[in-house]
Amino acid sequence: MKPQIRWGKDTPGHKALRRGRFSEPCRVYFLTTCTYEGRPLLLGEVAQLMVEALFRWQLLCRFPLLAFVVMPDHVHVLGILTTSEPLGKVFGRWKNWSARDANKLLKREGRFWQPAFYDHAVRRDENLLTIASYIEANPVRAGLVENPDEFPYSSAFPPYAEHLLGWRWLAGEEVFDTL
Repeated sequence: MKPQIRWGKDTPGHKALRRGRFSEPCRVYFLTTCTYEGRPLLLGEVAQLMVEALFRWQLLCRFPLLAFVVMPDHVHVLGILTTSEPLGKVFGRWKNWSARDANKLLKREGRFWQPAFYDHAVRRDENLLTIASYIEANPVRAGLVENPDEFPYSSAFPPYAEHLLGWRWLAGEEVFDTL
């Protein structure tokens, strides 16, 4: 049986996740974060809370979303860093807010997310629609639904389309002028 690895700041791979990370304004990033120890905490009300936290975060941190999915044990986000703040700080805000709110809802304490996260700075030659489709098809690959638009915790869910500010931002629209 494979031993369980506890990831944390003292784990050798933790620093490797941050090594080479750079934050470039106006760059699209594909981010992934996992629940602590891979626990399936992102179900039902908690998953819905995560969706609401993502929409609030895109406004408050000016990180327009292109796509996302909240799976039972991890979250994928495709969005645009529009400020000069470090990516880790911007994404860390969402992780902190969402963890606090989820722990409160679950009436629990302790770590909610793994301390680190994975990021991929999308290259100019990568197709954003392909990456967004990959993210939104995650519930289909996991056998949770037959079609991406059936999953209520994903940007593919039809009611969320109007809340994705990233596509409008890329088209040159001022999406933060109401703040």
